[in-house]
Amino acid sequence: MANLSKSRIQSGRQCHKRLWLEIHDPKKSEWSFSAQSRMDEGTAFGILAQELLGGGVLVTADHLHVNEALAETISLLDQSIDAVPMIFEPAFTHEGVRVRVDAYKRHPDGDTLIEIKSTASVKAEHIWDCAIQTWVARGSGQNVTRVMLGHADTESFIYSMENDYQGLLKLVDITADVEAIISKIPKIVQDLKAVAAGGVPSISTGTHCVKPYGCPFIEFCRSSEPAEAEYPVQLLPRVGKLADQLMASGYRDIRDVPLPLLASPLHKRIAEVTQSGKPYVSHELKNVLNSISHPRYYLDFETVSFIVPRWIGTQSFQQIPFQYSCHIEHEDGSLIHHAFLDISGKSPILNFIEKLINDVGNEGPILVWNQGFESSRLNDLAQMFPQYSHSIERIISRMVDLLPIYRLHYYHADMRGSWSIKNVLPTVAPDLDYGDLEVSGGQAAQEEYKKALDPDLAPEEVKVIELSLLAYCQRDTLALVRLANAW
Repeated sequence: MANLSKSRIQSGRQCHKRLWLEIHDPKKSEWSFSAQSRMDEGTAFGILAQELLGGGVLVTADHLHVNEALAETISLLDQSIDAVPMIFEPAFTHEGVRVRVDAYKRHPDGDTLIEIKSTASVKAEHIWDCAIQTWVARGSGQNVTRVMLGHADTESFIYSMENDYQGLLKLVDITADVEAIISKIPKIVQDLKAVAAGGVPSISTGTHCVKPYGCPFIEFCRSSEPAEAEYPVQLLPRVGKLADQLMASGYRDIRDVPLPLLASPLHKRIAEVTQSGKPYVSHELKNVLNSISHPRYYLDFETVSFIVPRWIGTQSFQQIPFQYSCHIEHEDGSLIHHAFLDISGKSPILNFIEKLINDVGNEGPILVWNQGFESSRLNDLAQMFPQYSHSIERIISRMVDLLPIYRLHYYHADMRGSWSIKNVLPTVAPDLDYGDLEVSGGQAAQEEYKKALDPDLAPEEVKVIELSLLAYCQRDTLALVRLANAW
């Protein structure tokens, strides 16, 4: 019988089929580059956390050498607490469940189990992680009396001195939360052992495939399922339990849903457009857009975040602008384009601010898509560089958000329930689709930027990334120009 681990138990809690595939057919999994990148950053944070916890002795055997790890752990635990007060990555086993604990602090009165998460807060699934580990550690004979969860401090820690991360790790006592659920672990383990020993579970894809974590088997599972409805009811924004109710009544496709079943005016509009095939364009849209004065400044940012802050003055998970595109449109329709992108590896922030202030001038509306994002990033920069706060506040005050205008006045069935600019643009200006670009989304832009910062990357590869990022961001603001003038 296959052994269970903390991660496998968590997979089984999320979906029995995921657990079965992890054990019996792991090659069917597909991890995206962004998912792998997040895991790599999490590993780096875990290594840094060992230093921030004051150091200790590391169990060196990796996850492929379980018996060696168990033997190393036993050897360390046999030594005195004074000689080995802290163990990193100790291995424990109990009733066919194996775990590796991030940090294990020993004390004569009881030991502390510490789990490190590369997140900004404690989440419900983290409590389950720790409950599984505590149950196994206690079952193997360890006196665990306290459980701590370490995560990145995104509130009070600011990276102020090179290579000094003291204060980045925030420890939270979750002992009471663990004790509240630990009694459920034996039954869960028993049930999941039966799943592992049985045949492949018959489970269809659904919301469980992405919560609390994205499943690497989702494409494999979908490949054996009947084709999804062309316009599934799940496309309705914030549909919640209504989707389950509609599905239970036999309505899988929005085109089949009777309008009286939809109470939300927005849902009704989406259904009407999807069923008729005719876009909704309000009579007011043209006038609303034409009332925006010239010269117009069309602006879009790209940002990057790091678990472990990279640049002085920044915080963990802070969204840091590294690029912008700005099209300036005059009343005669002529366009001027400005851009900023810094892939030197140095902090781009100050140069970003100074060039942006210069490029957008002092007058004229600044058109964006989803003002909350750009204005939040600018407010962050104003706090970091108060000498520019007045200029930044003026930029924010000039912003005109096209997103709520389109949300109120326009819908096309091909938008599939979303007013993302990537969904709206092809229905208005299909010639500006993003399909011809190497980088075609914000997440991809962030990942490509991180690649470009790798000092081992060849200069020609860095240049390719630079041109791809510039083309993508420029497309975003050109899209704003077209959407503002489409009617």
